[in-house]
This record gives sequence, structure tokens and C-alpha cells, in this order.
Amino acid sequence: MKTAPTEPSNPIGPVDGVLTIPVPPRFTSETAPRLEARLRWEGVIEAVFDFSACRFLSSAGIRVVLDAHRRLAAAGGRLRVVGLSESVAGVFEITGLSKVLHLERSDTAVATPREISLDGLSPISAGVCGECFRIGPEQIVKLYREGVASAVAEQEKRLARQAFVMGIPTAISFEMVTCRGRVGVVYELLEAELFSEVIRREPEQVERHAAMLFEIVERVHAAKDGLEELPRLAERMQGNIESLRGDLADADVDLLHRLLEEMPGPEHCVHFDLHSSNIMLRRGEPVVIDMGDLSRGSHWFDVALIYLIYGVRELEFSMLATGIPVELGVRLWESFARRYFEHRDPADRRYFEANRHFLASLRLIAAFEIAPARREIHLKILRDHLLPPMRRSRLTT
Repeated sequence: MKTAPTEPSNPIGPVDGVLTIPVPPRFTSETAPRLEARLRWEGVIEAVFDFSACRFLSSAGIRVVLDAHRRLAAAGGRLRVVGLSESVAGVFEITGLSKVLHLERSDTAVATPREISLDGLSPISAGVCGECFRIGPEQIVKLYREGVASAVAEQEKRLARQAFVMGIPTAISFEMVTCRGRVGVVYELLEAELFSEVIRREPEQVERHAAMLFEIVERVHAAKDGLEELPRLAERMQGNIESLRGDLADADVDLLHRLLEEMPGPEHCVHFDLHSSNIMLRRGEPVVIDMGDLSRGSHWFDVALIYLIYGVRELEFSMLATGIPVELGVRLWESFARRYFEHRDPADRRYFEANRHFLASLRLIAAFEIAPARREIHLKILRDHLLPPMRRSRLTT
């Protein structure tokens, strides 16, 4: 025999027709149903969601607010959302609800990032600049390595929202956090698994995996709305290359500048870190994360990154960045390259073959500013592996 459900404790009802709803610090699929069950709507003519204590808002919390808005709109009532911090207000903006709801930001909202603990957790992916951890059924955190400034995490959060607006399949970024002096960005990702894990688990499906990677690249490059709001990647790279004077010979720095200037192609939206450990699969659909380098520039920037990670066998970056065995990574690159160049002008393939060592160097050069701990490693790769064939190629053209 079924028992009747228990009445939720501490019901929240209206006072003089106004229902004031204190939102918990984390308004997620765990806390949202409990709060919703406490609400008493009889006699409500105005509802006020007070977000003063809230630091994290997920889609489950958004649904509660939206359901309340619809309820009150149908009854001729009014809903207000008050006490919003910058990060929570940004969630309403990115979902478009800021155009529908009455929002009031808090002048006293605390901007200090929340400290989290990752004790007992293993990274689901790790790369040059940081690691990703799952911190709950709804969230992952991208935690940058020691020495990376909080401004880098702020930029990633901002660019992730821009990517969402542009139609790129990405996760909503919610807040900045810290963990033992390292900064990070939290994303909402429900029931998602890492693309790298799928590739490692299903190596026999490498052709299918390469086709998905190709489709994701094409989708990112096709994003146009808001393209002019993205930073120009070539301008950033000019500064990165110039910063190498003193570490490299002036002639090599000048060569890198010339090769950058000669890079062909119109401006596209480019991710510049688009590999399988920055792609999650949610019910089979890709979700791109790690938007800190989202820019406008030549499509070659993304092709270059994919080649560096998977195609340069001797550097073994496939294992380092994605955990995918080197030989499987090479097969993934070869299948991707066949698809990418299949219907392109033959001149594109000739450009790539003549400049592949320069293209492979681009991400290493960009990483100097965000991964200073690997500076000497990257300099050695540039000097010993990439610059010599660049010089030889230049002499023969």
C-alpha cells in the first residue's frame, strides 16, 4: 500500500500577496525540486526570486523561475528576479531570459571565486593548460594549472557565452572557482562523456570518430553571427612570436612572422584547441568546451592544432593531451585529413604539406603565455623538431 507523500517542511507562502523566494547558493537539479515543492501559490500576485545567496544556477533552477513566470503571467501577476551576481545574471542573459524577465542585479554581490575541493577526484582529461574534473552529475570544472592568471579564466567564461550565442554546440559557463591557488571555470554538462574516452573505448570506429571531428570543425568555422566581436588570433600570435626574441635567433623569429603573414584564408570562427578532450558527447551529440582561445582567423589555426595533437607522431601529444595512444591518434588524423582535403582546392593540400611544421608550432607558441611551466619544453621542441624543417622548406621555395 502506497503512503501519501509527506508535506514539505517550511512551506513558503505569500505575505500581502507577495511571495518572496530565497534561492539557495546552488540552484541545481538537487535543490530546485525541493524549493519548488515548498512554494504556496494561493493568493500570489507578485513573486520575488531573491538570488542574493546564489552562486551557481543550472538549467533546473532556470526551469523553476520560468515556470513561475508562466504561472504569474497567466494569472495577471508579476515576477521579479533580484540580487543577481554578475555570473548568475550572465546565465539569464545567455539563455535569452533577460529579455523576458524583470532582472535586478545586486550592487553588493560578492565577486570572489568560490573555493572548491577536488580531493579524491581524478581528471577526466588533462592538457597543457589545465585539467577537467567532474564535480557532480551536472557540472564539470576546467581547472587551469598553477601560475595561470584569473583573467584567463574570466576570458574563457566570457568567450564560452559568446560561442553559445553564435550557435556553437557548447556548455554554459556558470562561475569562476579556485582550488588551492588554481583558478577554474565551471560548466553545466548533463550525462556527458569525454569524446577521448569514446575513441579509446572504440578504436575500431576511428573512421566514424574522424567524421564527427570533421563535422564539429566545419560547424565551428561556419559560425558567423557575432564573429566581429571575437579577437583576431593573428594579432595575438604576432605578439606571441615577438616575445620569443632572446630565446630564438632573430632570423627564426622573423621567419615565423613571415609565415604567419602568409597564412591564407578568410577569417572564420576558430577554436584553436579543438581536440577530443575538449569535446564532450551528450546523448551522442557533441558539446565543445574550453573556449578560452575562441577567436577569428584562418581555418588553418584549427587544422594546425589537430595535426599537432594527432598527426605529429614523434611528439606524442595525442597521449599527453587526450590519453589516446599515439598510433590510434595518427589513424584519427589521417582519416580526418582525408575528409578535410577531399573536396578542397588541391592548393590547400600543397600549402599544408609545405607548411605543416610551422602550423604545428602555432599552438606551442600560443601556450607560452598560458602555460609558463612548459616554456622550456616547448622551446626545445621548436628548436630541435620544428624550426629546422621550416628553414629547409623556406630555402627550397
